[in-house]
Amino acid sequence: MKSETELIGKRESLKIQVRERLFEEALKLFSIQGLEKTTVSDIVEQSGIARGTFYNYFPDVSSLFDAIISQMNENIQIAIKANREKSTSVYDYLYSTFKSYFDFIGSSQMINFHVINQAHIRQSSYQSEIIKTIVKDLIRDLKSSKRIKDFNEKYEFLLLSFMLVGAPPELFLATHTSDINLTSEQLATFLAKVFHKVLME
Repeated sequence: MKSETELIGKRESLKIQVRERLFEEALKLFSIQGLEKTTVSDIVEQSGIARGTFYNYFPDVSSLFDAIISQMNENIQIAIKANREKSTSVYDYLYSTFKSYFDFIGSSQMINFHVINQAHIRQSSYQSEIIKTIVKDLIRDLKSSKRIKDFNEKYEFLLLSFMLVGAPPELFLATHTSDINLTSEQLATFLAKVFHKVLME
């Protein structure tokens, strides 16, 4: 007979599996038909999960969409922290951060997801606590760099951080909706050069 601890562990494991299944199948649907055309019925049919089970996790499709965006932003935040620890210069920090972002969203599915749902992604991301944390971390990093010139007002570091967070997705969308084929290295190099010039000269 299984102990109570084992049963709780199994239930938690099943919850994680169901949540991951919902994320995976909803992301596929959002990438094909967009948030506005995706219904709870579509998601439960695609995932093989009962409708009632869906509502145990999310009140509606928009909440699931926001949770997917939050998870993506969390993964990006982890990559930014790792890059900060490894970087030896401001340029390296900028390049590696931009590169990890473009690599993360560079698959065919993620490109479609971002192009089809761009307005919803913007709205969801800028309301996200994780994005607010990323902005705070960037402000701290910018302020701590003694080599950054001409920026000393608190609001200037805030605006710079918003630009650093907002520029990559906008550039990504602009190139992919214009059929401009550039690699993540090319996009990251361009942004790193631009922001390095702004910050350091």
